[in-house]
Amino acid sequence: PVLSPKLLSGITTAIALFSSFVFCIDAFGENPVVMEKLKSAAELAQNGGVYDLTWFNTLLVPLLVTLGAAQGLHEAGHLIVAWTRQVKLTSPTILPSQALPYLSFQNRLKTSPKGYADLFDIAFAGPLLGLTTSFLALLYGLQLTTTVDPATAQLLPSIPVGYLTQSALGGTIVDLVLGGGDGILINQDVATQIPMHPVAVGGFFGLIIHALDLVPIGSTDGGRMSQAVLGRVWHLTFSSVVFAVLFFTSFTSDSGILLGFLLIYSLTQRDMEIPCRNEIDKVELPRAVAALVSWILAALILVPLR
Repeated sequence: PVLSPKLLSGITTAIALFSSFVFCIDAFGENPVVMEKLKSAAELAQNGGVYDLTWFNTLLVPLLVTLGAAQGLHEAGHLIVAWTRQVKLTSPTILPSQALPYLSFQNRLKTSPKGYADLFDIAFAGPLLGLTTSFLALLYGLQLTTTVDPATAQLLPSIPVGYLTQSALGGTIVDLVLGGGDGILINQDVATQIPMHPVAVGGFFGLIIHALDLVPIGSTDGGRMSQAVLGRVWHLTFSSVVFAVLFFTSFTSDSGILLGFLLIYSLTQRDMEIPCRNEIDKVELPRAVAALVSWILAALILVPLR
């Protein structure tokens, strides 16, 4: 039997939420102190003993809250602007990812926007809030990393250098704050683990997640912005070029993030958005400039350093 769209969306969301939780726990996987303490707690549980994971929860919760706050503001931006423009959105479906906690929250328009300006504003509001929150969380978390006490420092999650260098802007910020900006961190072996405060880890992941939403292909937020700025015909051409560039880059740089994104995108978001009621009038210059700046920022985040 064919699954209904709502049931399929619910299953996909459940899988994505579970994999996100596991992914965040796995951020502590290369910390031998944490793993030894968790192993001891598991042995106590098996033997009927009393164990306390409060110490771990105080580290895991900030990571989950950072990701959730950024995504919550992202979705709130969409909903608030859509409400002011009298456009209805579907409930979001969370898309899973093998290289990130999750890939994206996908929602679709249930009613047609009045024009391209409304379509642009709905699409632009979400990533703007999500990226801003993630960027501030990354900076704040990196500052916390430099000031934690020695006992807490032993329990911090870590990100390998090879993962950090998959984001030119994110990796450079981490290197600047923690390494002094001389490439001391990012030029190490790709397997070297860089301990960071959970808020910084959540901010780094969020930076990539919300930048992917800005990629101008299909019906992503960036795709909606492209359709609003360029119109349907030129958006299709531009989208195809961007897809080809990302596909080539994912192989030349060995970027699992980009390759995973293109795979999921091909299955879920390759169609263009529903028509606006007025597709004659294009957006004004300020919105076009905002789109260009957004795409440049997304490129700086998503282009690997190596």
